Amino acid sequence: MDKNKKIIITLSILTVIFTILGGTFAYFKWQTSEEQKTNIVFTLESDFSCAADGGGNITSSDINLIPTEVNSNTAANYIKRTVTVTPAINVADKTIYMDLWLDINSIGTGLSNSDYFMYSFTTTDTSPYDDVVVTGNFKGKQAGDKIELFTENEYSSSNPVTFYLWIWLDAAEESSSTMNQSFSLSLNGSCTDVSSEVQPSSPVLDDGMIPITFDVSGDNTIIKTVSTSDSSWYDYSNKEWANAILVTESSRDTYLNTSGVEVNQSDILAYLVWIPRYKYKIWTLQESSTGSEQEIEIIFESKDEISTGSQVGEYITHPAFWWDNDSDGIRDAGEELSGIWVGKFETTGDATTPTILPDVTSLRDQNISTQFQTALKFAGGTLSGSNVTFTGSSTYGLTTNTDSHMMKNSEWGAVAYLSHSKYGVNREVYINNSSDFYTGRSGGNVGGNVSSSTNGTYTWDGFLTSDNITRDLTKVASTTGNITGVYDMSGGASEYVMGNYNNRLGSSGFSFSTFPVSKYYDLYTSTTSSLTACNGGVCYGHALSETESWYRDIAFFVSSSFPWFNRGGMGSGVFGFDYHGGGNAYSSYAARLVFGIGA
Repeated sequence: MDKNKKIIITLSILTVIFTILGGTFAYFKWQTSEEQKTNIVFTLESDFSCAADGGGNITSSDINLIPTEVNSNTAANYIKRTVTVTPAINVADKTIYMDLWLDINSIGTGLSNSDYFMYSFTTTDTSPYDDVVVTGNFKGKQAGDKIELFTENEYSSSNPVTFYLWIWLDAAEESSSTMNQSFSLSLNGSCTDVSSEVQPSSPVLDDGMIPITFDVSGDNTIIKTVSTSDSSWYDYSNKEWANAILVTESSRDTYLNTSGVEVNQSDILAYLVWIPRYKYKIWTLQESSTGSEQEIEIIFESKDEISTGSQVGEYITHPAFWWDNDSDGIRDAGEELSGIWVGKFETTGDATTPTILPDVTSLRDQNISTQFQTALKFAGGTLSGSNVTFTGSSTYGLTTNTDSHMMKNSEWGAVAYLSHSKYGVNREVYINNSSDFYTGRSGGNVGGNVSSSTNGTYTWDGFLTSDNITRDLTKVASTTGNITGVYDMSGGASEYVMGNYNNRLGSSGFSFSTFPVSKYYDLYTSTTSSLTACNGGVCYGHALSETESWYRDIAFFVSSSFPWFNRGGMGSGVFGFDYHGGGNAYSSYAARLVFGIGA
């Protein structure tokens, strides 16, 4: 059964169930004592101040929370409040950084045990699912906890900013334990003129890589070169990720070491996106966190730091940033990465001259061995026996410093986790709904409506494919919700990743004598749990048990009969994972490129 159909059927059944049960499920009210007001001035200094207006009280006579599908017809069944944030800057050239959160004063156990008591904080008043700042549920929350709405939002003017707070019981709620429960929340915040946010590691470039920015202000998308010292290149705190390109050998000198030069898109061979090194806070050690979508708390770190948390609430460096050069399983000096470059789109072109381009069909119908060797070609790599050697490539301009390879499962996880942090969309990534597997396409929402005649509703840069005139950049299917992110991770082709059960080769095209050394793939030694599957331990960061069934994405673990992982694809989103019997070639299966530089 397709994911969207399953949701529709579930909602119809629940409507009947809850109509029969009836009753009051929960009430909400803002705290209005002198200590806890919805209209608060939470910082007051001589040269700046911060305030927020939470829109007044909500009492039991206003809202009757019952399980519902949030839309304009069910407004009496959910909470929606306008929150106006007002920074006041009294001196010139000052920047302030504001935090806003909800204090949990009390919450009934039925609500804190539910997967479906939800909140969302958005910049749009039309839906809790669009333009999301943060979203999640109240599961595990108790009095004294707080929910971060935003952290260190940056303001340099005194213009008020409007947000919308949504609180509801999802229609999937089936338990009567949420009935007649109460809860109490307060709006709170702080601001300062000193930022404590750790900045991401600067992107590491090989010789032929050209940093770029996107100019989307006109009728066409213009790619421009940019200096690596230019502050406009990237801004992760504003969900703008660093991008670079590889160009044809004949055009390379035109663009290298320049700034503001418009790039002819026909000269581009590949688009790449920088995923800077980070650590993330462990939020679960359960077998599955089904239904517990939440912001993934990320802190950037330098390659001189290694965080080794293993318990909930502790931080761990994401495993994608360790490149085990000698494949000995030991974290040696010199093996830490400042970040990785990933293909902005699924790999395109052909096996001889692969590319990474938008608005073309992805390269498919290759078994995993061929996909792996295709990825090596970007840096002149060859597989000899189980070893890979690189000679560099004049075609792409890369040197032997770059280790180009097929994306591993953990590297997919690194992109997925960053996407669901405050640095990414922090919601479900919109689907690529192109039935012919055109890269970068979008359905304009999380569902997308795929049909055999659909080649995508929107292009990667937001134009309607039906008229190529109407443009809406809010509809793009990227990990940032804008043009700087990574595409095709939801919908599009299914992507084989280098994630394998117990060195079982299947029909991948590898033999035991040509299977690459261990640094090029993630090995899983258990068929039943990603909590013990990585050398007997937790598969931190792989987007398996930690995010299993988020957004109802499929979750099928590898086994001896089905030894290879694939990700994304039409039947699943960013957090879905599936197995494949042998790793053989299929017309709907593609792959993605990753560069490691300097380890």
